[in-house]
Amino acid sequence: MRRLNVCLLGPAALIITAVAIALTPMTSNAAVPDAAGASLLQADAAPANVTVAADSDVCDVTDAAITWGVKESLRSYISGTIANGEWAVSDGATYDTPNFGWTAGSGQLDAGEGTIAFDGTLRFMGHDGILDTTLSGLEIVFDASKTATLVFDVSGTTQEGVPVDAQNVDFATIDVSGITVEDGTALLADAPVTLTEAGSEAFGTYPPDSQFDPIMVSFSATPECMPEPRLRDPVLARNLVVMASVIALVWGIGVVFYVSRRRGTARARGAKAGNAADSPDSSTKPDSAAQPDSSDS
Repeated sequence: MRRLNVCLLGPAALIITAVAIALTPMTSNAAVPDAAGASLLQADAAPANVTVAADSDVCDVTDAAITWGVKESLRSYISGTIANGEWAVSDGATYDTPNFGWTAGSGQLDAGEGTIAFDGTLRFMGHDGILDTTLSGLEIVFDASKTATLVFDVSGTTQEGVPVDAQNVDFATIDVSGITVEDGTALLADAPVTLTEAGSEAFGTYPPDSQFDPIMVSFSATPECMPEPRLRDPVLARNLVVMASVIALVWGIGVVFYVSRRRGTARARGAKAGNAADSPDSSTKPDSAAQPDSSDS
C-alpha cells in the first residue's frame, strides 16, 4: 500500500499543478505595428469574453429573407371567436398561411457580428380595438455567439389595452447554433425563438422565456464574414486543452511507473523463491546407507 501511495501521489500533485496553471488567465503583451510601422506594446490583453476578429473587413449582406409564424397560438386566438380579430401586413411584409415573410433584407457583417435589417410591418388587432399592436423595424443582430437577437419597434396597445411605444426592443433570441453556410449563402432552418423579458413587457400576453414559432433565415455574404458559433473564451479553451494534455501525460507516466514497480517486485519475489528452492534443506537426514553398521563394530 505504501508503494501504491508513492506511485500515485506524484502524478496527483502534478495534476493539481496542471489544473492550477490551466485556470490561471493568460495574457499577452505582444508588440503590434502602428500606422507608421513602429511597434507598441499592448497595455492590456483583450477581455476573455470578447471575440477578436483576425480580419476586420466588413462584408455586405444581400438577399436576406425571413419566414416566421410568430406564434401559432397567437394567430389562433386572434382569429378565433374570443378576440374576433385579424392581422395585417404592409411596407413589404407578407403573409402566406401560416407564416409571415420578410425579404430584401440587407446589412453588414464582420467576422460573424453585425445587423441585418428588413422593411415590413405586422399589425395584430382584436377585442374590438382593445388589442392593436404593431411590430415594425425588424432587425436580426448577430454577436458571434450561439444566439442572435430579434429586434422590433413595438407600438399601439397590448391585449390588456396598455399603451406601448418602444423602439429597438430586444424582442426575442434565436438559437443560431444550427446555421449552415454553403457557396456564400447562410441558412438557418427551424431555429428556436424565445421571448425575452423586454419583449414580454412590450408585447404583453406572454411571459418571458415563452417559446415562439421556429424561424427560418437566409442571406448571402462573403463566407469569411458569416456567423459561426464558437466559444467566446478562447483563453479558457486553450487552458482546458493544456490541462487535459498534461493530465493524460502525467497519468500515463504514473501508470507505467506503477506497473514497472509491480513487475520488479514480482521478479524479486520470484528470484528469492528460486534461491530458496536451490539451497539444501537443513532438516534432511543423511542417507542411512552412509551410517556405520553397529554389527560391524
